[in-house]
Amino acid sequence: MVEGAAKSPRKEAIRLSKLLEISLGADRFPVDVASLAREISRNYGDPIDKIVGDELPGFEGMLRPHKKRPAWHIVYSTNPQYRGRERFTIAHEFGHYMLHRPELSAADYRDGLLTKECGFECLPLQSNEWKQAEREREEEADTFASYLLMPIDDYRVQVGRNEMSRELLAHITRRYGVSLLAAVRKWIEFTDTRAAMVVAYDGYARWGRASDTALKTGIFIPSGMPIPEASVAGMGPSALKDQDRAVQLPAGIWTFRRGSEPVRELTIFSERLGLSVTLLMFDRAPFGVSLAEEHIPDTYDQFVQSGQV
Repeated sequence: MVEGAAKSPRKEAIRLSKLLEISLGADRFPVDVASLAREISRNYGDPIDKIVGDELPGFEGMLRPHKKRPAWHIVYSTNPQYRGRERFTIAHEFGHYMLHRPELSAADYRDGLLTKECGFECLPLQSNEWKQAEREREEEADTFASYLLMPIDDYRVQVGRNEMSRELLAHITRRYGVSLLAAVRKWIEFTDTRAAMVVAYDGYARWGRASDTALKTGIFIPSGMPIPEASVAGMGPSALKDQDRAVQLPAGIWTFRRGSEPVRELTIFSERLGLSVTLLMFDRAPFGVSLAEEHIPDTYDQFVQSGQV
């Protein structure tokens, strides 16, 4: 973290979002995060003086110090097909700058060269190899990026009380300039309904995330879980090619630790990525059914800085 200060990723992102709201109003979306990072960092003695896209084999992005003066560079992996991912990566690295970097000064440059290692290199799908401190740091940077690009108060206004649909998700991704996965994960984080998301590849769940209310009633997506053949996700892209709204499925198709129940399923297939993204929406749990006292892990934590989020 920044020396002498422990910052909350949510509070810091909300603070910057409020500044944007004051200066730009309703026209602040999608957030020009590169311009914001440069402008905000000018208030510090070690600003961000370069943000550049480049080919980074094995990396999503990095925040690295200048070798000869107190300053920082953000470098992100370029992919013209996934501009939303690029925006999120820049915001993630900006989060490292605001939350985790050691503030640099001239004293750190002996004979004109940096004397300590202090950069952040973010790799996809590596969190299972990270130490706990690294895992927490990456999750904090992701949280910062999510709240900066998609402020929760504005997101709630956009969604309202509507059930998620393909059209509504398209609106969200356009408004905030983020990927589909980032938009869905944001909804799962704050919705008070029982819902879960499943990201699947080749017939198996790659990772999943459930809302708090769903977790408390035993809805949990284990990594590697087979996708039910009778589900929309299991039937493949040709099943409901033009599906806009969730399809009602009976009990006996999607099964979890408390058994099976009817569910509304909305699945979007990405042929470019070879993935399916599924939203499962459940009715209210029967009265008294709760696992609130149990600690249920989140499989998303195994893929904190996934290359597809």
